[in-house]
Amino acid sequence: MNGKEIRKARIFSKGKPVIVAVDHGSYQGPIPGIEDLPASILQFKKASAILVMPGMAEPCHEVFMLPEAPSCIIRVNWGSHYCPGFIKGFNEGVISVEQAVSLGADAVICSLVFGGSEEANVSNISLFGKIFEECSRLGIPLVGEYIPIGGIDRYQGDVQSLSAGVRACVEFGADLIKTVYVERFDYITRISPVPVFALGGAKTAQPSDAFEIAYQALQKGAAGVVFGRNVFQAEKPAAFLECLIRIAREGYTVKEAFQLYQSL
Repeated sequence: MNGKEIRKARIFSKGKPVIVAVDHGSYQGPIPGIEDLPASILQFKKASAILVMPGMAEPCHEVFMLPEAPSCIIRVNWGSHYCPGFIKGFNEGVISVEQAVSLGADAVICSLVFGGSEEANVSNISLFGKIFEECSRLGIPLVGEYIPIGGIDRYQGDVQSLSAGVRACVEFGADLIKTVYVERFDYITRISPVPVFALGGAKTAQPSDAFEIAYQALQKGAAGVVFGRNVFQAEKPAAFLECLIRIAREGYTVKEAFQLYQSL
């Protein structure tokens, strides 16, 4: 096994991965649930991995030093498509993969963005290729993130355009994929030869709505899930995470997960 395979195996070591994303502060500010991230992050210690921005890796180091600690995934890019009011389609590197490794990264994540100007598309592809080259040299898994321009929350567009972006991430070297859940998610997982994670998107009205997204994605071939706001903005974040874990690894139904959530 090479370094990439060893580090990927850590993410999958507890079963189907349930990853908690807490990188929202870089594009949404200190939103509820992550105002004081170093203080709240220990609630997510049972996650397979936690996704952070570079500047939060050191302040949140305590959770990554625990026995059976979650893997550390560090974002190496920032994209304007995350932020309303910014020019759409630009995607910039924040740090190198080598710097991410020095901060404790077990894997890195980078977005691939299509749909902006031709100049932006070329720049985005070049950035992704550069990150892939660095990951290959250092033995670090690359999570390719594909979120269509126009919305991070439960994409309602053409599954063919989503599958084109996901497949491009694979073709450009991603070892794992993170993308939005769609009704035909089974098609998305079928056209990707690498594991695909479904993201949770916006905070749902009810916990059971978020459990439904996770359950359906897993039923349709997702290798795991990446949830952010639905975990850290839940009334009971640790309990919510526990329910996601039961859905992913023990096959809990939405009803069973919701009943467990109410009891915890």
